[in-house]
Amino acid sequence: MERLKEFLKRARAGRFVGRWSEAGCLVNLAGNYDYLGLAYYATQDLENGGREVLPTCREMLDAYVPPLFLEKARLSGVAVPENYLSNGYFEPPVIVDPINPFTLKGRVVRKPGRAGSIAKSLTRNYTYAVCCQELPENSRIIYFRSVLGCCASGAFKEVARKVWEVFHIPVARVRVVRLADGTMLLSDISPLPFEILRPRELYYLEERIQWDS
Repeated sequence: MERLKEFLKRARAGRFVGRWSEAGCLVNLAGNYDYLGLAYYATQDLENGGREVLPTCREMLDAYVPPLFLEKARLSGVAVPENYLSNGYFEPPVIVDPINPFTLKGRVVRKPGRAGSIAKSLTRNYTYAVCCQELPENSRIIYFRSVLGCCASGAFKEVARKVWEVFHIPVARVRVVRLADGTMLLSDISPLPFEILRPRELYYLEERIQWDS
């Protein structure tokens, strides 16, 4: 219990880089890897000092930009939804993720009735592109939490492993599209801030992480 308290104290103070001996590397456990955020600068400082840490700054950018994320996953052999870029038009049912610095949250559009107004909003009056992922018939959108490439639910174990192996994102909220036959399509990863991790997830980390001195 005392070790866990110290773990929480250090991480919540922004000292969230530790060594994962199983992977043989430093890992940034902040959970939110937005560009120019605290976690980004922590990794940048380590990289500038010649130290290796995961995720790298480049990996953070790849993970949080929807079309880069999907293409990197596809090139690594991970199944993803059919997707395309548009500056306004899309055909439901579809997941629409913005690609601009002012809009963070995407939308699931299942019917065409509001497609026009949603497109105008997410593109900021057709100024920026959006990334559109097609939703096959009878598919479901599911979210789960991945910590060091693992998930409490066995149904997502393989996808969580791939998130770590391909993107080196140790703490993430993962979106998948599950097809009618059970196939999982990796759709998105987004921040899972350290401070909202559950006790089970914290214990999992505490058993595997040694603080970097």
